[in-house]
Amino acid sequence: MVNQEQNRITTVLPGDDLTYINSKNSSKKAIKLGTGLLYDASSKKITATLAGRLHHRSSTNTYYILTNHKRYIPKVNDRIIAIVEERLGDYFRVSIPHSSTGSALLPTIAFEGATKRNRPNLQHGDVVYARVNVCHIKEMEPEISCVIMSSESDGGASKKDWMTDEGTYGQLKGGSLINISTGLAMELLHPSNVVLECLEKSQIPFEICIGVNGLVWVNAPRPEYTVLVLNAVQNSAVMTEEQVRGMVHSLVKTVADTLEDDDE
Repeated sequence: MVNQEQNRITTVLPGDDLTYINSKNSSKKAIKLGTGLLYDASSKKITATLAGRLHHRSSTNTYYILTNHKRYIPKVNDRIIAIVEERLGDYFRVSIPHSSTGSALLPTIAFEGATKRNRPNLQHGDVVYARVNVCHIKEMEPEISCVIMSSESDGGASKKDWMTDEGTYGQLKGGSLINISTGLAMELLHPSNVVLECLEKSQIPFEICIGVNGLVWVNAPRPEYTVLVLNAVQNSAVMTEEQVRGMVHSLVKTVADTLEDDDE
């Protein structure tokens, strides 16, 4: 049964009639339908084509279904988080958690500014943020890279020498790593994601990398900030935008009060 209350997350199944969202539109912007929603012009009905949670992005007045795939299927230019397994000559073999392929190859010189004489010496267990460079070639493992294609084709990624640790891609040092659903990962990578927007406005210092394969890495100067960001990200999966804003505000206040008490 579909729950039609706007202030609640609605779980839907394929075939559910969601035409009611038209009558709920209070925005001057026309409603846009995203992933998992189909409009039939003849019947003027909106139907779900995927199972998942119905979400609304207020900035663009877009409705979409957030769904979770059991396995991540690599696509070229996807941003992923991988873990180094071993070195094989001029390559690192890495595991891609939650991936249908399991592993991939990362050339040892596929880092900004790297050469055969000056390249990262990654070890077993090191974590890297990279993009998928080659995939779906018969009898070949996917290949990933820590070199951006261009600012235009790669979402404004920062091109900095690998030795500076300031580029978008490369080794992720320190920080904490958690698993999330692939659906939530895709939502977090959207430019107007509400939980990341609220965290940024809170002025809490942190770094975050989101892999579409269902991993999130967070690094912050204090462990309390890291826990706050990770909790906010995980909680956002089952909340509306309004609930997310309230949740982030509450977490920030709790941490601020705790740190203030510790300083006294």
